[in-house]
Amino acid sequence: MRSMVVLRSDRLELRTLDASDAAFVESLYASAQVTRTLLRIQGPISFEEAKEFCQAPARTAGDHRFAAALKADGRLVALGSVRRHAETLSVATIGYSVVPALWGKGLGAELAGLLVEFAAGALGALELQATTLDDNPASARVLAKLGFTVLRAGASEVDSRGNTRRVTRWALFCER
Repeated sequence: MRSMVVLRSDRLELRTLDASDAAFVESLYASAQVTRTLLRIQGPISFEEAKEFCQAPARTAGDHRFAAALKADGRLVALGSVRRHAETLSVATIGYSVVPALWGKGLGAELAGLLVEFAAGALGALELQATTLDDNPASARVLAKLGFTVLRAGASEVDSRGNTRRVTRWALFCER
């Protein structure tokens, strides 16, 4: 059984993703609005793929995956991940996706803040990294709000379909 991590903010409760979240993951990635903002998932995934995604052990994959629910009603509204770099354990990368109906309400920043808290606290990361697509200014605003700075603008990365996308790489250095 996976250990359950629970983090809370004013409006969100973040917990370790599990198999019971597969339907939510499938529905989130069925949204073209969401997948166009991502590099690794470019289109809908099946329920079975969503289930595998939810059950990937953090120890094996090095990727801690979280479901975010509204504290008010328990409804899942977002996913977040923190991936520790295998070659440099003091560095971790965060990623997040929020259901489009709730975009622009500050939940992305709240979620990303919890991911930063987990990476710096539980994992002891000294440097946090994130990548935004250049055509996703909302995500860039989230990172800037949290104190991330641009490491490299105008970089290129290949998405899961093999298309080259313009990205900005960000970093946040944690104090000890």
